[in-house]
Amino acid sequence: KKVWNWASYLEEEQMPAAPQKLFREYQSFPQGRNGFKVGMKLEGLDPEHPSRFCVLTVAEVQGYRMRLHFDGYPECYDFWANADSSDIHPVGWCEKTSHKLLPPKGFKEGEFNWTSYLKNCKAQAAPKSLFKTLSTPVTPSGFRLGMKLEAVDKKNPSLIGVATVTDMVENRLLIHFDNWDESYDYWCETSSPYIRPVGYCQETGTPLTTPPGYKDSKAFSWEKYLEETNSQAAPARAFKLRPPHGFQVNTKLEAVDRRNPILIRVATIVDKDNHRVKIHFDGWDHHYDFWVDADSPDIHPVGWCDKTGHALQVPLGAEDPEGAVGQACPTPGCHGIGHARGPRYGTHYTLVSCPYSDVNLNRENLLQDRLSGER
Repeated sequence: KKVWNWASYLEEEQMPAAPQKLFREYQSFPQGRNGFKVGMKLEGLDPEHPSRFCVLTVAEVQGYRMRLHFDGYPECYDFWANADSSDIHPVGWCEKTSHKLLPPKGFKEGEFNWTSYLKNCKAQAAPKSLFKTLSTPVTPSGFRLGMKLEAVDKKNPSLIGVATVTDMVENRLLIHFDNWDESYDYWCETSSPYIRPVGYCQETGTPLTTPPGYKDSKAFSWEKYLEETNSQAAPARAFKLRPPHGFQVNTKLEAVDRRNPILIRVATIVDKDNHRVKIHFDGWDHHYDFWVDADSPDIHPVGWCDKTGHALQVPLGAEDPEGAVGQACPTPGCHGIGHARGPRYGTHYTLVSCPYSDVNLNRENLLQDRLSGER
């Protein structure tokens, strides 16, 4: 039986690949190789707590991607990142930039010290040269810490809320919703379509979600709110809105499987809105489709896996299942790779542990919050 390849598949499907020029630099083919090695230590953001920088170890390397582990915590919290991710930094970065570093589990406030930690672990810090640095100097953006703005709530994209810039790193801002907990925080570039100047909702007739518990939520006035919170609005000139993403429906790409992020699959864009695209995995049922930001680091042009040395999961039914790994999982199309409870287990063979079973499909998070009980 012939080996699956993109060129014949696109012809067969009579569908084009999403043009490479639509992808952002960090989604497209990387310049260098992935120099990270298993066991190297670094600092980085926790995707579940975007305002927290943590002590991490490279646990697995796959092509241009790696699985990162929180030192001292169970493996089920591990997560995948690209080698050029903006969310990771060399050892010592937090101290240099006056960010608070969350130490590994078991360390008390102020006890942690990288030099002795690396020595005790007999571990190597990931060399600084492996980290992406912005080639262009960052020009002052007009944004300052503490400035207020209006921002789309990414968990509920139909809502726009009152928000504050709570951190800035290079060309990225950390957006926090006033009076909400940090699980709604996110990082974005200054050109992001998710952030708008104060007054945007009023001008466009869009409802503005006011901070929960704010006394005058019915008659919310920015002028009054800025005065009460003793803060400034981010100047309108600071917002450099980038053009719409340009991805079209019925074009093909390679996308990380959000439910099983060790895998990258052959995918089709089946819908789009201003900021997002809807990903369909070829050969899979449509109830597995999901929306992803058009600027997500987890979508790539056709050929990305091949170029970066990462396995690509071909469409369901395209190849003989005989070579399937793992035991037979009852979910159609699932080869038993991965596990609903995260990377601690490489394979599964029951519905309860299958990332694609109906039981797990719509559960936001099976895991207890990593930091609960120790804030």
